Amino acid sequence: MGSVEKPFEDEPDRVTTQQSLTRGAEMMIDRVRSSLGPKGMLKLIVQPFPMRDDITSDGKTILTSMGTVHPGAWLMREMAYSQINLGDGVITTMVLAGELLKNSKQLLGLKVKPALIIRGYRAAMDYSRRTMKRISLPADWRSHEDLFRVGRTAAATKSFGAGADKLADFAATAVGYITELRDGKPYIDMRDICVLKMIGGSRDETRLIRGIAFAQGLRHPSMPKRVERPKIALLTCPLEFKKFWEEKNNVKVLIAPGKINSLKESRLNMVKEHVDKITATGANLVVMSEGCDDLHASMLAERGIQVVHRVPDAGGIGRLAKASGGKAIGSIDDLKESDLGRAGFSEEVKVPRHDTRRLEREVKAGDPLPEEERMVVIDGCKDPKSATILIRGQIESGLNETERALDAALSACQALVWAPRVVGGAGAIEAELAHRLKKYALRFDDKIQLAVLAYAEALEGVVDVLAANVGLDPIDVRLEMGAAHAKGHTWHGIDVRGRRLRDAFDMGVVEPLKIKSSAVIIASEAACQLVRVDRVLRGWHGATLLPGEIPPGASEGPRVLNSANDLPEETIKAFRKSRFLKPYGSKLQLNL
Repeated sequence: MGSVEKPFEDEPDRVTTQQSLTRGAEMMIDRVRSSLGPKGMLKLIVQPFPMRDDITSDGKTILTSMGTVHPGAWLMREMAYSQINLGDGVITTMVLAGELLKNSKQLLGLKVKPALIIRGYRAAMDYSRRTMKRISLPADWRSHEDLFRVGRTAAATKSFGAGADKLADFAATAVGYITELRDGKPYIDMRDICVLKMIGGSRDETRLIRGIAFAQGLRHPSMPKRVERPKIALLTCPLEFKKFWEEKNNVKVLIAPGKINSLKESRLNMVKEHVDKITATGANLVVMSEGCDDLHASMLAERGIQVVHRVPDAGGIGRLAKASGGKAIGSIDDLKESDLGRAGFSEEVKVPRHDTRRLEREVKAGDPLPEEERMVVIDGCKDPKSATILIRGQIESGLNETERALDAALSACQALVWAPRVVGGAGAIEAELAHRLKKYALRFDDKIQLAVLAYAEALEGVVDVLAANVGLDPIDVRLEMGAAHAKGHTWHGIDVRGRRLRDAFDMGVVEPLKIKSSAVIIASEAACQLVRVDRVLRGWHGATLLPGEIPPGASEGPRVLNSANDLPEETIKAFRKSRFLKPYGSKLQLNL
C-alpha cells in the first residue's frame, strides 16, 4: 500500500532558459581567463581537508581543483578534460569556448536559430583547421632546437618566469633520448621519463640525469659512496631469508643442540655463494626490487659493491634497464656478465632538508637537527632510452609549479613528435584565422554568415584577453593586429616583453599544430553542445536503473495508488523481477 509521486511534476524544477546554462559555463571560464599567457595571474588554491594550498597558473590544476554544481559549468569542465590529456592549451580552450558562448547569446538575441549557429560554428571550425594545416610550418622532431622552442613556449606560461629555458632544454633532451623509430614512424612513451622532486637546495640545482635517481640511500653504511663506471646487476629476486611468519607453510625443524652452529654455517655458506656469483660477473652495483638482509649487505659491502634495494616498480628496474642497457634477472643463478648495465658513475648524495615547521616541532621534542635525506644517483649512461629529471626547490608550492612547467614542456615536445608541424604563438595564429574567416564568411548568403563572423570575433577575443593580461589596451592591439595581418604579416603576435607586435617565430614563441588544432575542436564542440541544449531536466536523486526496474511514473496507472491492484500487470511483473521494491528512490511501497 502506498502512493506514487512523479519527480518531474513541478515546472520550477526545470531550467528552461538557455542563457542560464551558458552563463554557468561563462562563470567558470571567467575564473581562468586572467591566467592566459606568460604574464597571466596566479591562482591560490586552498584545500581545507587536509589543509594545504597551491599557487599556480596552470589550467589543468585549476580545472581539476574546482568543484562545479551548475550543469553548464560541469559540461564545460568535462569538455576541457579532453585537452588536459594533451597536457597544454587548457586555458586557451576555455577562453575560446567562453568567447564563442558569449557571441552565441548575442546571435540568439537576434533571433538566429541554434541550428544555424551550430552550422556556422562548425563550418568555421573546419575552415580554421584546414587553414592551420595549410599555413603551418614543418618541424623536425629530431632537432633539439625545434623541441626546445615549443617546450620553452609551454613552460614559460606555467613557471614563475625563471628557469623556463632550462626546463625546456631538459624536456627536449629527454624526449630526444626516448624517441625511436618503429615501422618508419616516431614512437614515444612518456613513462620512460621519470620526474623526481626533492625539497632542499635552489632551483638552479635542477638537473637532467642520463639514468635514474632513487629517493633512498645505500643498503649498508660501509658501502662505497661513489663508484666510477659501475656495472649494474638488475635483480627482481630477494637476497634475504624469510622469517618463519612470512612463510606460507608452517614447517617445524628439530635440531640437536650441538647442530645449531652447523645451521648458521650453512646459511653463511649460502650467502657467500650468492655474493660469489654476483662478484664473478664483475658487478659492483646491485639494484633490486626486493629486499636485501643485513648479512648479504655486509658481505657485499666488504667487497666494495653498492646495493639499492626495494626499488619501487613505478620508478626503477624497468627504466634503469632501458637507460643502462642491462637486463632484469629473476634468479642469481641466471645472472651473466652480458646482462649487466653500464653507467658513468653511481653516487649516494646527502640532501639537507630545511622545513621550518618540522624543525620547530623537533626542537620542542629534543630531536637532533638538521635531518638529512639520502639519494642514489646513477648517471652518465650512453644512449639512454630512459631519463630522469630531478627538481629541487626550497618551497613545496614552487616545487609543484616547476613540475607543472616541466610537464607542459614535455607535453608540447610529445605533440611535436606526434605531428611535426608548428604555428606561431603569442596570438598570431588566432589573429590570422580571424582575418581569413571574415573573408570566408562572405561565401554564405544567409544567417550562417553571422555565425562565422561571430567565430572570427571569438578568436579576436582570445587575443584581447592575452593583451589585457600583458597590460596592453585590447582595442589598440586588435586594431594593430588586424592591420598587420591584412598586410600579409601572417605570424605577427604580441611581444610580452617589448609590449609591441613582432613576428612570433623571431621571438621563438612556437606552438605545436596538434595542440592548437585540438583546442579549436574542443572549444567549438563544447560551444555547439551548450547552444543546442534548450532545457535541463532535474533528475531524481539516487537514480540507478537496475535490470527489470522501471522509473516512477512510467506506468499508465493513476498518480495516487490505494492498492497494488491498481497497477498494470506489466508494472507488477517488473517490480517482482527487480532487486529492490523502491526503484529510483520513489515513495511506492507495495506488498505483492
